[in-house]
Amino acid sequence: MDTKTKNRLLATLRDPVKFISGLKIVDKKGKLCFLRPNEEQIKIIEALHEGKDTIVLKPRQIGSSTIICAFFFWKAFVSEDPSTFIILSHKLQSSKHLLNIHKTFYYHLPDFLQKAKPLAVNNTTEMRFEGSGAGVVAASSSDRGGLRSFSVSGLHISEYAFAEDAEELKATAIAALNDGQLVMESTANYYNDAMHQEVMKVQRGQVDWNFLFFPWFEHTKYRMPLNKQTKFELTNEEQALKEKFNLHDHQVWWRRKQIEKIGEDKFSREYPVSVEDAYKQIGNSYFTQKDLEKVEVVKVDNGEWVVFEEPKPDDRYAIGVDVAAGVGRDYSVIYVISKTTYQPVLVYRDNKVNPVALAEVIIDVAGNYNDALVLVESNNYGNVVINEMRNLGFRKFWCNPEGKDWTTTLKSKTFMFENLKTLIRNGYIRNLDNVVFAEIRSLQVNEKGHIIIPDNLASHGDNAVALALCSVCLENVKLPKTTYLPDWIKEEKKARTLRSAGVSVGQHRRY
Repeated sequence: MDTKTKNRLLATLRDPVKFISGLKIVDKKGKLCFLRPNEEQIKIIEALHEGKDTIVLKPRQIGSSTIICAFFFWKAFVSEDPSTFIILSHKLQSSKHLLNIHKTFYYHLPDFLQKAKPLAVNNTTEMRFEGSGAGVVAASSSDRGGLRSFSVSGLHISEYAFAEDAEELKATAIAALNDGQLVMESTANYYNDAMHQEVMKVQRGQVDWNFLFFPWFEHTKYRMPLNKQTKFELTNEEQALKEKFNLHDHQVWWRRKQIEKIGEDKFSREYPVSVEDAYKQIGNSYFTQKDLEKVEVVKVDNGEWVVFEEPKPDDRYAIGVDVAAGVGRDYSVIYVISKTTYQPVLVYRDNKVNPVALAEVIIDVAGNYNDALVLVESNNYGNVVINEMRNLGFRKFWCNPEGKDWTTTLKSKTFMFENLKTLIRNGYIRNLDNVVFAEIRSLQVNEKGHIIIPDNLASHGDNAVALALCSVCLENVKLPKTTYLPDWIKEEKKARTLRSAGVSVGQHRRY
């Protein structure tokens, strides 16, 4: 090899974009071709080259998984140390699939590079180079103990939002990494999914990560030419999008045809224009975007006490309580809502208060808010709370027509959330704090039609449950006849009476 060729090779080995441009992949048609990084992929390479932990929220088909594999393959190939790069997934089969991409890179290198870096280890879960000992390992979250035996330089998690147990997956990654680089990439799944939680941490400045988001219109292939025979008139929505994002008609036309194929909700998730767009209400979400359009979100810290309004003498209040064990995991939550305004006035959240102590807190809150009516979920630890409150002389409990406490079943769970949805959709409950809002937006409906709370929520839906219980309790609260009601409340009460009688009520302002 002459000096000029050698220098050119060394320059290629030092430059990840040049090196990756010479790698080969199998395209969607099954044909072998060179990996020529597009603009989004080059941005990913540049971000990874900084060495910081990186999170990529992506639209479909920009090849982020492939380019991250290519970057880590380059790192392993040029390394002079026994660096290990991990591909981690909840299921080992998914990691093996990405490992095969690394192997495709290797087997289609020029012969002289393969001879310079022969493989010392090559099996279904690992490939490692002779000499340096650097390599790539496919692993699953069940390999947590085994990963500690490696000195991990980089770890790649693909489609993090769709992990069956994202919390376990992340714990495995953190346990394996010391000063290594963590890279997570995914499309959106649902509001407040595991990926969304990580994105929000970045946006709030809680973590110092590289965050990459690619709107669909930045991808050069997402456009469709218009021929002379095509009748194309922009809708009002398309015109607004075109002006806001400076889109070409070919991009708008491509968008329209994609929506015709997969629907608008799925398009927003697969091809978002913003993080908010990616996490619009979609798919099997219980609360739709339309259900929540009248809600104003009040930003609060997730502290123990949040007081929106002090008690008023002529008002009456309802309290809903979701009870936890008080061992630092699930939260015990108390929600208080005004009967006059239908707005939350107080929230109490604590994951360390035991059920007996919680009983005293509820009694204090109920007494402070004009002897409020209280609905405590009687399941599990709730019975302990109810019994303790009765032992302390408290009697103002919500009861069903048979005089029994509330027990959450599949049927009653549907009832309480349907009741809450009606109050929110019709504009009665308008102000919600960001903690509970995130939870109710995360509620899902499974294939059996049952309402489910995603496992990855930090508080496991405790706030949403307490709010829904409070909404049920509120229906049994009566106002004194002398209580002054604002005009908009009177209009809402009148409208609700008409609706219950089957009369259609026109749109009107409440304030």
